[in-house]
Amino acid sequence: MFKLVLSGLVAALLVTMLFAGTVAAHSIEDVEAMVAELAESEYYSPELCMRYLEYKQQRVEVISYTVVKGDTLIGISERFGVSLATISESNKIENPNLIRVGQQLHFPEVSGLLYTVVQGDELTALADKYEVEYEAIWFANSLDSEELVPGTRLVIPGAKLPDPLLRARSVSRGGSHVNCGFIWPLLGKLSSTYGMRRGSFHWGIDIIGRVGAPIYAVAGGVVTSAGWAGTYGYMVALEHKSGISTLYAHATRLNVTIGDRVSQGDVIAYVGSTGHSTGPHLHFEVKVNGRYVNPLSRLP
Repeated sequence: MFKLVLSGLVAALLVTMLFAGTVAAHSIEDVEAMVAELAESEYYSPELCMRYLEYKQQRVEVISYTVVKGDTLIGISERFGVSLATISESNKIENPNLIRVGQQLHFPEVSGLLYTVVQGDELTALADKYEVEYEAIWFANSLDSEELVPGTRLVIPGAKLPDPLLRARSVSRGGSHVNCGFIWPLLGKLSSTYGMRRGSFHWGIDIIGRVGAPIYAVAGGVVTSAGWAGTYGYMVALEHKSGISTLYAHATRLNVTIGDRVSQGDVIAYVGSTGHSTGPHLHFEVKVNGRYVNPLSRLP
């Protein structure tokens, strides 16, 4: 019955565009009363129709974006003003450093989660799970009923989500891969990999980042070096367990000193272009028992 009422509203809503100054509903009870009145009435009051239209137009929009060459997930999140977790979790991206040209991304225009309803979902349970107010989900989606249809996409504004940088995943990038429990020190496009480069060997990887972006410790450890290091510019070195050490170079500013103990995910420095550098980026190296290894074989 209500679907028929809504289809009939299409013509009525055209009339309501001539009216102004009405006020949208301010509570769930108001919405339920308004919807009930629309479903039961044979006369569509222009004021009521306008209120319903205003209510529907207040929903949080979903952004659809196609990845282009040079994009990074963190760059996209900054461009649209949402958290990295919003895009990562809404699109089920396990490794936020790996996106491909042409990939379709869908995420809400505010930080939170774009969630697809499954059988058995209830609004109260979703609100509890993601630590948000029940009303926040209701109004962000301009709902008419508590009944959720499987396959429907819901925006959950302000949803509490895991930090992609702290969620180590064992996703191989080819070659021999060892799960060290590392996280990425910086999310960005790789500009240089481990191996021969312009006639000499490049002992690490280069990750492009904006000046001042935080650089994270890939694992817990002790700071063994922190300061100016010639061609490396401002640099931090960490000693981890099992004979593993890591190095972070070309920083604009350091956040630690020698002897500091750091935990995984701590900000140890900030991206810069100091030393022998052609632009802002992080040069990252890994050694095992004093011998260089390809960092990509240790990263998730």
